[in-house]
Amino acid sequence: MRTYLKGPCTEEKEVWSEWVEMNYPAPLQGTPESKVKDFKCINEKYETLKCEWKAGELGSRSNYELQFWQAEMSQKKTCTNYITLNEINIGCDFRREKFEFFSDLFICVSGTPGTDPIQPSYFIFQLQNIGKPGIPENLTMTRGTSDDIVVEWTKPMGRLPAHCMEYEIQSKNRMNTWQTVAMREENKYSFNTSKLCVRVRGRASMYCANDGYWSEWSTEVCWSEPSFRLPWLYCVVAVIMAGLCVAVCMYTVKKKRQWSKKLQYKAKELVYDIDPGHNPKC
Repeated sequence: MRTYLKGPCTEEKEVWSEWVEMNYPAPLQGTPESKVKDFKCINEKYETLKCEWKAGELGSRSNYELQFWQAEMSQKKTCTNYITLNEINIGCDFRREKFEFFSDLFICVSGTPGTDPIQPSYFIFQLQNIGKPGIPENLTMTRGTSDDIVVEWTKPMGRLPAHCMEYEIQSKNRMNTWQTVAMREENKYSFNTSKLCVRVRGRASMYCANDGYWSEWSTEVCWSEPSFRLPWLYCVVAVIMAGLCVAVCMYTVKKKRQWSKKLQYKAKELVYDIDPGHNPKC
């Protein structure tokens, strides 16, 4: 708790006192066996928070209730979208809630009012430390200027900025098993070999988060040399065929002209035989 002043006494300036803190332990209710187990929260794509847990030993009239609060909220809230199993709440989907990064999120899981008591469990998270990015997209391979193979990809969708991402690149070795070859903050990597299959995954880097989850692996992409020989052969054959067609056409036209002249000369000779006074060369 602290006090706040603003007005004529402070010349309209905001003045805050020092914080005063006092802890009041709440009496525990319910048995230790009733507490939730394996509580875990994941901020999917740094956009949607989801928390899940396993149920403890509950009475027939017991169920779980999740309450949460962040400094930017005026008051605590209760989960409105539970994940259930056999009518028991085992998770909360915060799809409609907006949370702030780098701000503590306080969560309490206890029993619903009016039912058998459940021993409460308390958790504190920061959203950037429990994030799981999407899968890196558009993984491609191209031949580089130095005759190396360049692998590139694009940042996964989500709220995490590009400069906060780091990537793990794996390739298959001779035993056909995946092996990590590099950890990069850039979305590009070069290989000196052409016999290559690659996959990539990402997470928040140490500069933007203290912890976090790896994304799922991208679909593997393998390099294959472009098939230049077959199209080149097709081009050569096409040029040769075109040349042959032109030669045949020219030869045919030439022969037709020669035969035309011979026929004209024969016709004139026939006319001369019929009419000796006619000169076939005229």
